[in-house]
Amino acid sequence: MLSRNLQDEVLFLPPFLNPTVMNRIATFFLFAAVLLVIPVGCRHKNPNNLLNPDENAVYYWRTWFNTNDYEKQFLTDHNIKTMYIRFFDVEPNDGWNEHDKCKPVATITFPFDEPVPDLNIVPVVFITPEAIVEYETFIDHLAHRIYAMCLKNSIPVKEVQFDCDWTTSTREAYFQFLIDVREMLKKYFGKDVAVSSTIRLHQLAQTPPAVDYGVLMCYNTGDFKDFKTRNAILDAKDVQPYLKYLNQYKLPLKLALPDYSWDVEFDGKKKFRRLNRSQNPSDVYDTTKLKCLGDGMFEIINDIPDEMVKYIRHEEVSAATILEVKSMVEKNYGKMPIVLYHLDSDQLSKYNHDELKEIFD
Repeated sequence: MLSRNLQDEVLFLPPFLNPTVMNRIATFFLFAAVLLVIPVGCRHKNPNNLLNPDENAVYYWRTWFNTNDYEKQFLTDHNIKTMYIRFFDVEPNDGWNEHDKCKPVATITFPFDEPVPDLNIVPVVFITPEAIVEYETFIDHLAHRIYAMCLKNSIPVKEVQFDCDWTTSTREAYFQFLIDVREMLKKYFGKDVAVSSTIRLHQLAQTPPAVDYGVLMCYNTGDFKDFKTRNAILDAKDVQPYLKYLNQYKLPLKLALPDYSWDVEFDGKKKFRRLNRSQNPSDVYDTTKLKCLGDGMFEIINDIPDEMVKYIRHEEVSAATILEVKSMVEKNYGKMPIVLYHLDSDQLSKYNHDELKEIFD
């Protein structure tokens, strides 16, 4: 099996140089025959084919595809029909080589002994704002790379999603990319492929992109680098100012809600140091090492220099907060299909079955 870095380099090559595809010619013809009989929804005539409110969904945002027993049961218990799987990111190459301005990173690996669930699988590609302005230099390779990964792992695809934190300065490039990439995907898949996009709260005030639908990201709503922030993952007061744009937003939307937690670390001068994903939130409450200051903020008891980590703010989102925000959004937009971010038993286990059911209902 290729290493992640080597896989990134190989799969970003054009088709006539790609050894992964060249070595799988026979597989290609067999899989192409299967693709021909897959029904394709007509996005122009009936976009609601992609927006069934009863089809719960979840993101998968790890670089190794592996689901444990809890996660498999979660998919069944909560009627998960769609899984958005982050395939890879695209970022500036920073000297990766002298020919390409951008490169793929953090590519997911699908082990041979872990079959992809029999769900509607939607590949997701995250593109940094710095990279999107160079999209013409990599769009063909990107579309081929998505196709090659789907082919290699026998993943039928009718939709691809793109994630970019575009602003007014990068909006034109991202919007044109979304138009162009649809044609590129059709070229490789040999059929129409729906295109969706994430929509951040601040983007609601802008013209929507030309996609089949958007997924409204109701998470990462605050500034985690600010010592005074209470909860940067999700806070109802941070969502409130954007609700006025929902009623007039001219794009069908799903609603993405968070289940994850993290620890934000600050030095002795209360300046941001780093962000750590919290795998075991109970570790934060070790009172022999930390003093609780309230609102999830802890101070390290030991005397340490000011430039080292002195404060830790533990952030997680209660079911009550998630439900409050869901109600606020739907009051201004209407009932929306729910996408939970993301599939991780360590994080999901913080909620009981009834709480999760209420989030999806």
